[in-house]
Amino acid sequence: MAMSRRTAWIGGGLLARLLMVAVLLMSVRFVLANHTDLDYPGGYNKLQSYAYVVASAIVGVAGSVLQIPVALYLLCKSKRAMPSAMILDVSMHADIVISVVLASGVGAGFGATNDVLRYVRVIEWKGGSSERQDLTDYYNRAIVALIFLLVGMLLSFCATVVSARLRAKAINESEV
Repeated sequence: MAMSRRTAWIGGGLLARLLMVAVLLMSVRFVLANHTDLDYPGGYNKLQSYAYVVASAIVGVAGSVLQIPVALYLLCKSKRAMPSAMILDVSMHADIVISVVLASGVGAGFGATNDVLRYVRVIEWKGGSSERQDLTDYYNRAIVALIFLLVGMLLSFCATVVSARLRAKAINESEV
């Protein structure tokens, strides 16, 4: 059974969205499970940008989950007729918004982690090297979650490319 190019692109976009949901949920899990061994008063080790990382990942998951039925609809309809340009417009714009939110989450997370790690390594600690090592380990584990968010962002970009390509193809075929 031969698959048309359009069906292959839609299937690729669906696969990117499904992988993106899994990777972003892993990112949220790693951020929320990260903790320090020592108890710090006021939780000053937890950065506000990590809350934004979790929020951006949840927005990415929600947007992708909402896009999966659209991709399934397009996949089912692609062999019979050209999909509606309005559906493709909404899908493409939603993918762009999701990509931008995830990109800002990646930037906030990596930027804050890099800055704080730089200060942790330079400051003299009253508790000795145990506090320094504890915080360094905490922020290094945060980088793992940020890498998963980065992979989710790249998958979101792939889904955006698929949406834009399908929209452009639908516009070109409707003008003929």
